[in-house]
Amino acid sequence: MCQKEPPPVTSQTRGFRIAIALGVSVGLGAISGDANAEETSQPDQTSTSDRTIRLRAVRVGGENRSDDPGLAAGNTNSQVINIARMPLSVRDTPQTITVVPQEIIKEQRAYTLDQALANVPGITLSTGEGNGGLNGDQFRIRGLQARGDMYTDGLKDFGTYTRDIFNTESVQVIKGPSGEYFGAGNVGGIINQSLKHAHAGDSYRYDQAFGSASLFRGNADVNYQINDDIAIRINGMYNRQDVADRDRVNSNRYGTAVDLGVGLRSRTSWHLNWQWMHADSVPDYGVPMIQGPDGIYRPITSHGLARNTTYVRSFDRDNSDIHNLTSSLKSDITNWFTLTNDTRLSKYEREYTATTPSACTGTCASEFRAGGDPALIYGAGGGAAYDQKGWGAQNILMGNAHFRTGFIHHEIKAGVDINYENDDRYYGTFYGRVNDQTIRNPTRTSDGAYVIFPNSGYRNADERDVGLFFSDRIHLTKQLTLFGTARWDAFSSSYYAPGGTGYGQSPTATRGTQKADRWSPSGSIVYSPVEMASFYFTFSRSYKPVGTDVSSMVTLSGTTGETPSASKPFSPQRSDLFEFGSKADFLHKHLGTTLAFFQISENNSYYYDTNGDLVTGFADQGSGRRIRGIELSLTGKITRNWQIYGSYSYMDGRVTHSAASGGNEAPQVSHNNFSLWTSYDLSRRILNDGWGQLKIAGGAQYASGYWSGPDVTNTARIPYTFSLNGMLSWEMKHYRVSFNANNLTNHLNYGSAFSTSRAVPLSGRTFLGNIGLTF
Repeated sequence: MCQKEPPPVTSQTRGFRIAIALGVSVGLGAISGDANAEETSQPDQTSTSDRTIRLRAVRVGGENRSDDPGLAAGNTNSQVINIARMPLSVRDTPQTITVVPQEIIKEQRAYTLDQALANVPGITLSTGEGNGGLNGDQFRIRGLQARGDMYTDGLKDFGTYTRDIFNTESVQVIKGPSGEYFGAGNVGGIINQSLKHAHAGDSYRYDQAFGSASLFRGNADVNYQINDDIAIRINGMYNRQDVADRDRVNSNRYGTAVDLGVGLRSRTSWHLNWQWMHADSVPDYGVPMIQGPDGIYRPITSHGLARNTTYVRSFDRDNSDIHNLTSSLKSDITNWFTLTNDTRLSKYEREYTATTPSACTGTCASEFRAGGDPALIYGAGGGAAYDQKGWGAQNILMGNAHFRTGFIHHEIKAGVDINYENDDRYYGTFYGRVNDQTIRNPTRTSDGAYVIFPNSGYRNADERDVGLFFSDRIHLTKQLTLFGTARWDAFSSSYYAPGGTGYGQSPTATRGTQKADRWSPSGSIVYSPVEMASFYFTFSRSYKPVGTDVSSMVTLSGTTGETPSASKPFSPQRSDLFEFGSKADFLHKHLGTTLAFFQISENNSYYYDTNGDLVTGFADQGSGRRIRGIELSLTGKITRNWQIYGSYSYMDGRVTHSAASGGNEAPQVSHNNFSLWTSYDLSRRILNDGWGQLKIAGGAQYASGYWSGPDVTNTARIPYTFSLNGMLSWEMKHYRVSFNANNLTNHLNYGSAFSTSRAVPLSGRTFLGNIGLTF
């Protein structure tokens, strides 16, 4: 990317720039005035307090961004995306991107992806998903399904599992359809994790945590520079814990990752990364929803049931192994042309059994409200069980060229993206299981019940996508840039089940297929009247054919529209984004703001029944979504010692293209969402020189109540979520100690829900201590 020489800055120019930037950011610039209350943000880059929040410079595309003061200050506008086919940084991308940087992950002691994403407004889950549930970490972005839209370093994160972030540098959520970058799928956006890579210099780090519910976790991170051009980095993790305030539920994980970096100082660099994750946990499907006198379903724990009540049985388990091998090659062929090739090979296995409570209604509801202990009603036949084995591969080859045609500067990126995934599934058969639990006093024992995975339960599904993409970033002037991107995808998927008469089996052994060839375009106009601020308008479109979520399909049943079928020519979902926004920096880039107005229009939205399957014929019976909203953020340093990380979004979602429910509020769309985390370095005020760093931090997360989905009838309501959190840490030379307290008000929150059936309560007040060493 070309570096533009800024014009000389006069006092008049500076005043003009500040005036425009303040207007763009809706008054947020007033903070620059507050900064005068103490030492303002022109920090000494070698100061002790700065080292506590400095983010490591990431080397991407041959450019070293360590000279960007925003990186050290925590301004996420400066965050490098680390996906070669996208613009270099958040600041350069004309679309909303929320970043959870490494420093926030460390301060909050976030260990899993869903914990990190609690900082991102507009993220929701469905029951059984997340925290090791039915579909692992599968989220909704702005109310739209994102269960197959998980990436690491811009490559598909194949498999379905609870993602521990021990090997994650930062998390980015790219909001809005992004088919021009990522191909089939991503109607609401994608979630990407930047992996930890080998770097220059030696470092040794170990952290040991102890917390509520017998949490015991260790994490080691070692980087060793072999010579000037080669380094190796090794990360390891073990995590054993019960889930706080959830009886008989645990989450045990182990993992290791190795990254070999070659050519650290060369024009050609290569990273080879291997990661293994093992989980041995008990899945939690939460508690029933109960129907009230007004006909609305709400979580039964909000009506008197103890929040720690669970219905797990002795045979419930979630055992998985995930292996990922990733190769990232980059070569600066000439000063104007760069070639990259990224490859991933994944193998995953999962043995899964879970008990599924369902809604309490009618006699059950009246008996419970009268103080009785009615029998638990089950969904999905009482439970889900499967043995899953699959693999996936992806390769992206891309060229990046910079050149001029007359006075116009072009940055062209073009390449080919090929990916394939194959999933084998054996569905379980229960023996001796009796569904005899009650709502208030459930039993865990199963009296010798067991499950087997016979050959008759075999299913197979696969998907293949070949994508060709091209983008041109055209710099017409120093202030005006046009950005156009297009991708063509040839997508196909298939499904096979042997003949039989059991649930979900086809009467014949015919393999169903589905094909879709589509263009995903995107266009943007970016205007930067001053160096510190830019305005943009973006349109983008994505398509999601049937069969894109191979590893996260629930029953792989040939009787539903979730799987490809030769007799059901389903059209892909289509999602369009219109977004107008601004990104601005203050205080010499130490403080960044974003503001965006957006609308997403989605048609043919998939509808799932209580088993997680699509209703047959969704193309006619399905519905669409229209999500409108505003989102803003403020990140970075307000003063030398005061850092802030905050974001807010307002969303209004409506159901469209539905004869029965058109005009209803879109499910799983919370109107008001905010997340705030702020820290202050007390060292200069309290400690003498040489006594290290003392930091205090805290924040809150809030999401207003929303209608549970994916059912669009607006008959199940989830209460608002609120969590007040705090942290105190002290670090001196090689040693550090920290203490975290979460959900200080002990508010009853829900992490996920599924239509009128069930919801999963989150933990109440919890505490976490950590001690660490660094050399």
